[in-house]
Amino acid sequence: MDELDKKILRELQLDARQSFTKIAQKIKISTATVSDRVKRLTEKGIICGYTAILNTSELGMATMITRIKIKSGYSIEEVGEEIAKLEESCCIYHITGDFDLMVISKCPGQGNCGAVIEKKKEIEGVESVNSEIVLKILKEELKVTL
Repeated sequence: MDELDKKILRELQLDARQSFTKIAQKIKISTATVSDRVKRLTEKGIICGYTAILNTSELGMATMITRIKIKSGYSIEEVGEEIAKLEESCCIYHITGDFDLMVISKCPGQGNCGAVIEKKKEIEGVESVNSEIVLKILKEELKVTL
């Protein structure tokens, strides 16, 4: 990935709905170059998709952070894949420390977080679950500096 790819990615992070022509004009290259590079970045798995970013708090959703310890002899990746199947799971990280996984979940209302915790506990290979409910989101974005 070179500096031109980074410029294209920065533009897409700012507004993924803008046209390739608009991006090309901003960074002073051809539309075909933008198109070819976006295609290549997608094929490489650097661009994973495009989506609307929702204010989940305004939708009445609660954010929950859960740390999960996996039982000895179980695959962290396989247990993580099962947790990923839960519709409330947004992000799953393999982490260092006393726990193996950290999961960010969005629950349909704070009152439903308990049910989501129970779903996680029922997954084979889960030894323990430690969850916190976020009181207020101060910053939440996936945009990165390139």
